[in-house]
Amino acid sequence: MGRTLESLRQQTDKRFESIVIDGGSKDGTMDIVKTYPDVVAKHISEPDNGIYDAMNKGIALAEGKYLAFLNSDDAYFPDTLASVIAFAEKHNPDIIYGDMQKQRELGKDLFTRNEKPNLHKLPEAMGIFHPATFAKKELFDRLGSYDLRFKLAADYHWLLRAYLEKADFQYLDKVLVKFSVGGVSNFSCQSYKECIIIQEELKTGHAEKMRTLYEKCRRKLFKQRIIAKFVRLPVIRDLYLKKIKKRWN
Repeated sequence: MGRTLESLRQQTDKRFESIVIDGGSKDGTMDIVKTYPDVVAKHISEPDNGIYDAMNKGIALAEGKYLAFLNSDDAYFPDTLASVIAFAEKHNPDIIYGDMQKQRELGKDLFTRNEKPNLHKLPEAMGIFHPATFAKKELFDRLGSYDLRFKLAADYHWLLRAYLEKADFQYLDKVLVKFSVGGVSNFSCQSYKECIIIQEELKTGHAEKMRTLYEKCRRKLFKQRIIAKFVRLPVIRDLYLKKIKKRWN
């Protein structure tokens, strides 16, 4: 949380409202929040029904024209909001989306990789990056908030609906956010299962492709679980780090 709020404190354009929604955690999150009174305009700490329930609470409280969402380990670059505000003032799209820098820590090593979105892949998969997306509040008023049936892919469901409803998506050619990727033991395939349901409901014609991706993920998950058991061994760790460096650099 400190990294996220510090990135907001460092913004060169201060025209934003920051809202922290905490699920009643006991990990000291709210103690950190209290050290950023100049950054946090509103905050809530109470039990919720998952991350998208927390986001929905934030949507209800927000007063700005555009809404964006950061998880507690993610961060903006110092000029992110200045760039987004300037772009919004010039183009006034429904949704602004940009590039994302993925960051992965393994021990003392930090690996980074910049990735570009592909909007037109949305009917097939999550082609844009939720933390690098800024959407008009009035679009949430029209389409509704995040569907709490989906615990991991409600952002995909909402963005896909916006795409199918012909919302005005415009691309800002800039890396907007630093996104922290989980370690080897945090790998999951559940979002693919939810995406299958989403694609079936919205009739994208790509549900079978998503099933194939889900099965591929399950095979990868099996390998990752084996790696997680042995990655602390020096030889296995060295081989794993070598593979990661090749993939991320």
